[in-house]
Amino acid sequence: MSVRQAREGDGEQIAELWTEAYCGPGPGERAAPYVLADVREAARIGHPLVAVEGGKVVGAVVFYPPGAGREVPQEGEAELSRLAVAALSRGRGIGRALAEGCLAAARAAGADAVVLWSRPHQHIAHRLYESLGFRRLPGRDAGSPRLVFRLALRADG
Repeated sequence: MSVRQAREGDGEQIAELWTEAYCGPGPGERAAPYVLADVREAARIGHPLVAVEGGKVVGAVVFYPPGAGREVPQEGEAELSRLAVAALSRGRGIGRALAEGCLAAARAAGADAVVLWSRPHQHIAHRLYESLGFRRLPGRDAGSPRLVFRLALRADG
C-alpha cells in the first residue's frame, strides 16, 4: 500500500469511497451519492490524497491548508476532511497512513494545528483520531451533528 497525491483518473474511485463511507439513511448522513464534480471541487481548494493497493484506490482523504476557507478551521489551522477507507481494506492502517499524510502536509504548510469533524456514531474513526493525538473540542461543535477534533502541531498552537 502506498499513499500519494490523487490524480485526475482517481476521481471516480474517490467518489465511490466517499459514497460508501458517508451516504445513507443514518442521522447526519448525506442523501445524494458523491460524484466526480465533488472530488474536483475538493481538489480546487484542497489536496486529495489516496491510498493505493494493487493499482486500486482503497482510501482517500482531503487536506485543506490553513486559509482554505472551510467551516471548521480557525486562523492558522489546517483541516483533514472526508477520510474514507474501502470496507474490505479497513483495520490495516490505511486510515492512519492517510491521516499521517495530512499531518505531514500541515507541518510543511506551517499550520499551527489540524482540525476535523466527525459524526457522533463514527466511534472507530474517533479512536484513530485520538490515537494520533487529536482532542475533542466540544465548544466548537456549535450544536450541530458533528464532533470537532483538534491536534496542535506547535507548543503554542
